[in-house]
Amino acid sequence: MNSIMKKTIRRRNRGGANKDIKKTKKKGKDKKEKINLKPYLVLNQKDVNLLYHITKITIDILDKAKIDYWATDGTLLGIKRSQGFIPWDDDVDIAIDIKDKNKLRSLKDIFKQKDLDLVGVGKYLKVKDPTNKDVWIDIFVVNQGKWYQQHFKHKHFTKKEITPPFKKGNFGNIKMNIPNQSNKYLDRIFKDWRKVAYIYNHHTKGKKKISFNDYPELKKPMLPT
Repeated sequence: MNSIMKKTIRRRNRGGANKDIKKTKKKGKDKKEKINLKPYLVLNQKDVNLLYHITKITIDILDKAKIDYWATDGTLLGIKRSQGFIPWDDDVDIAIDIKDKNKLRSLKDIFKQKDLDLVGVGKYLKVKDPTNKDVWIDIFVVNQGKWYQQHFKHKHFTKKEITPPFKKGNFGNIKMNIPNQSNKYLDRIFKDWRKVAYIYNHHTKGKKKISFNDYPELKKPMLPT
């Protein structure tokens, strides 16, 4: 074997080794970082169980009183995307029309009989368990689909979306009213809700944006146990 051939073989061998090293490095780069959701998880399993419980009681009371309600915000997102409670959320959101506000207020004693407090908070109401300050339901009031809160202007409902009869969605083991054409509504107010999780709640500052393509496990809900 002459010296020219030896040099050529060495070069080829060196090139192959470098290729393998680059591939290894690339694999290392592609390795998925583990997400630390702990700073965003404000409710434990016991809290979540209680939240499902008071949600079932609340919608049963509303149904019996013939008050039309529907899931909105993070609760609607959880129903449509995960069929349950989003792990980093911290409450349940429903809405009613202004025509039913006084009727809802008149049910305060009914809620009290179920060991729950119905309280007014500005332009909306809350259902709370007096034994747990971390768990509540927000009941928002809209007028012909329009929110009273200025910062919720982009969340207005169309007449068609909130005209009964409502469709039903699964919130864990509970069937809840959801707006008609819910997907279109979510497309309008949370444009990339199918692809991206925006992780935040009332207790955190800022939002963490994470793709479901990278972390599909984020679609898994917290369910009652």
